[in-house]
Amino acid sequence: MAKQRKIETILLSNGLVSEEQLKQISSYAHAVGIDLYEAVLQKKIASPDAVMMAYAESVGLPFVHVDDLAFDEGVVTQIDPMTARQYSFVPVSVDHGHVLLITTKPIVSDAGDELRMIFNMPIRCAICTPTELSAAITKYYPRDAVRTVKTEPGKIPPEAKKPPVKKKPESVEPMSDEEKKDRLMKTIVVCNSTIAFVFFALFFLPLPWGIGNQHVLILLFSIVVAGIAARMTWKKLSR
Repeated sequence: MAKQRKIETILLSNGLVSEEQLKQISSYAHAVGIDLYEAVLQKKIASPDAVMMAYAESVGLPFVHVDDLAFDEGVVTQIDPMTARQYSFVPVSVDHGHVLLITTKPIVSDAGDELRMIFNMPIRCAICTPTELSAAITKYYPRDAVRTVKTEPGKIPPEAKKPPVKKKPESVEPMSDEEKKDRLMKTIVVCNSTIAFVFFALFFLPLPWGIGNQHVLILLFSIVVAGIAARMTWKKLSR
């Protein structure tokens, strides 16, 4: 088995960069905190295909062109868009008991463990150019996409467990002085009308109690009823 070569050696041996360019690119990559191949891509010293082929060789993974792949929709939809965008990959298909993923760098261990649990089988990666990967993610996982992963019967998908949105109470503007006066006048009219109506309605009816001054009792009863009517009117007009 051939010894795996470093990206620097591959870039130099393939004539993609010169010694001087490699020193400058290495300093730039270290300064901004990115990988060497990413720095070469940013500086556009070599073609993306050539750079990514060199990188794929350095990490021991195959290089592929996305247009040459046949995507299996049943495999693609096993991943929700958020996960695909977070880890920058797209599952392609199942091949010889492995799920093939396209990406621009090897999947980290945590993400790999999560994917193996989702697919219930090992995964293997293939390297493609960032432009091709971005196009594939946009095609299969657009930002407005809804997760289509099937859930087991009786289980509620995570998206359905969102708490209901509470409606904000409608703001009530304060009443003007004219509106307050109008409310007060209407309440007084209702109060006086109720007293008059109840008093005259009961004036000719004999009270069941043996009290001589029936008019006083009728008046008191009318005032109580009028008070209740006035309170209800006030609350109604206050809404």
